[in-house]
Amino acid sequence: MSALKEVLGKLRQTGVVGLEDFRSLKMKDLEVLTEEIKQWCLYGNGKPERLGKKHKEH
Repeated sequence: MSALKEVLGKLRQTGVVGLEDFRSLKMKDLEVLTEEIKQWCLYGNGKPERLGKKHKEH
């Protein structure tokens, strides 16, 4: 999961993730990453500092 943590960290800092980052992840990690991105877009308003935080109140 360290590759996933690296990609999430990069996404938090820059707000961008590249195709090379996707290629470095295993399928299970890709599923986790895409779920994180969905949650971030829905509840975090696309703000990088809110990525990875669970927002169940919405």
